[in-house]
Amino acid sequence: MLSGLDKLLIATLTLVLMVGMGASLTPGDYRRALERPRAILIGLLSQFGWMPLLAYLAIRSLGLEGTDALGLLLMACTSGGNASNMFSYFSRADLALSVSMTAVSTLASVVMMPTLLYAYAASLNQTPMQIPYLAVMGTLALMLLPIGGGMWIRHRSARTAARVERVGGVAGALLLAVLLITSVSDQLDLLLTAEDASLLACLFVALSGMALGYMVARLAGLQPRQRQAVSLETGVQNAPLAIAVILATFPAVEQEALLKLPFLYAMTALCVGSVVTLAYRRFPSA
Repeated sequence: MLSGLDKLLIATLTLVLMVGMGASLTPGDYRRALERPRAILIGLLSQFGWMPLLAYLAIRSLGLEGTDALGLLLMACTSGGNASNMFSYFSRADLALSVSMTAVSTLASVVMMPTLLYAYAASLNQTPMQIPYLAVMGTLALMLLPIGGGMWIRHRSARTAARVERVGGVAGALLLAVLLITSVSDQLDLLLTAEDASLLACLFVALSGMALGYMVARLAGLQPRQRQAVSLETGVQNAPLAIAVILATFPAVEQEALLKLPFLYAMTALCVGSVVTLAYRRFPSA
């Protein structure tokens, strides 16, 4: 169970991570997005189109219910984050496109995430949960403030922004470590049992999301480095954002159960993303 101190630590690390993310962005990233709208639109379609649909199919076919189903939907409806940018960097994909996609999808998530949650959760025909859609939207809008603060730091001083970005990266790593330490006792069987429906659902969504993102980008005529960036941006979702939404908007009695799938998906996507990154480095022109 997450204690009050754990939740405070997670919230603080998430805030620092968001400021660090903002420090990696500039208004030029949004200008570049406007200069190549086709790639950005394909990325948005992959993130907010395929991912929620894949999660819905996994929930239906594997029989996920309640908080497991909602937790997976939450993850599938989030934007990209720093982790996808990191994988794009290490795989030598189009990093500028990845950063631009993250910037645009973070803004779009304020509306898209609660809208998609409403559309898919309502169609599951399970015992309805009280999903605070307006609170989710408000939390996402508030998340833009630390990102904007990071961008302001970048505008004032590139050197300071570089330091803030590094601190944000450390905060992201610490956030995953905190989640691992606080959750491993409850999640150990889930992580080690490949037959578990939740683990299979996470693997299916992550792998299929990356594959679909890549194939659609290829059909659209994007260059290899661009479609690799779209692929990674699609499958590696923003787990800290999903976690922050859960902690800020859902009742305390539901938070522990809702955190289970975002945590598991984050671990799964990191493993899958690492393998895909190695493949992209080995076959850069694929």
